[in-house]
Amino acid sequence: MQVVIPGDSLGSTAELAAGAGCYTAGSTIYASVLGVVTRLPAHDGAGATVVEVRRTKDGEAGAAAPVPPQIGSIVIAKVTNIAAKMAKVDIMSVDGTPVSEAFPAVIRAEDVRQDTTQEVQMAACFRPGDFVRASVISLGTRRDYVLSTALSDDLGVVYASLDGKQLLVQDGKTMVCSKTGAKEPRKVALAPGSV
Repeated sequence: MQVVIPGDSLGSTAELAAGAGCYTAGSTIYASVLGVVTRLPAHDGAGATVVEVRRTKDGEAGAAAPVPPQIGSIVIAKVTNIAAKMAKVDIMSVDGTPVSEAFPAVIRAEDVRQDTTQEVQMAACFRPGDFVRASVISLGTRRDYVLSTALSDDLGVVYASLDGKQLLVQDGKTMVCSKTGAKEPRKVALAPGSV
C-alpha cells in the first residue's frame, strides 16, 4: 500500500493515465489528495494503466485502521493554524499508514529547527495548508501530540502551494513557485543526501 500526499510524483504520462485524485503537469502525474495509490487497467482494455489516489473512509474495504502515533513515529500532518509560538496541525498518516480520523498535534517554535540560536518565526516556517513530515516527540499533556521537525534535515514541509500553484524546494529555508518564480520561506524537508 503506497501512501502519497498532494504533490507526490506518481509516474509519467508516457506510461500511465491520470485518474481520480491526480493531476498532470508537463509529462508527470502527481497526487492531488492524501491517500492510497491504486493502479487500474485501461477502461477500454487497450490504453495506458490508470493511476488513482483514493481516500479511505471507515467501513470501506482497505480503509485505514486507527493507528495512534507513538513517540518516534514519523507522521505527515497538515498545518491548520499558525500562532507566534506554535503551529497547529492534523496528523494525516502515521509511519506511512493513513489514519481514519486526523489526530490533533502541535509543533512548538523550539522544535522547528536544529539551530535555535535565533528566535524562530513560525510564519516563516509553515503556512496553513502545508503538509509536513515530522517526528512525534511527546504524547502531549492534554489531547495534542507534540511533533518536531528539528531532529533531521528530511523533516519539514513536504508540500506547499501559493495561489494554487505548487512550491518547489530551493533550499532548506526557501521554496519557489513552479509557475511565477515567487519565493516563500519554509522549514523545508530535504531529501536524504541533498545537504
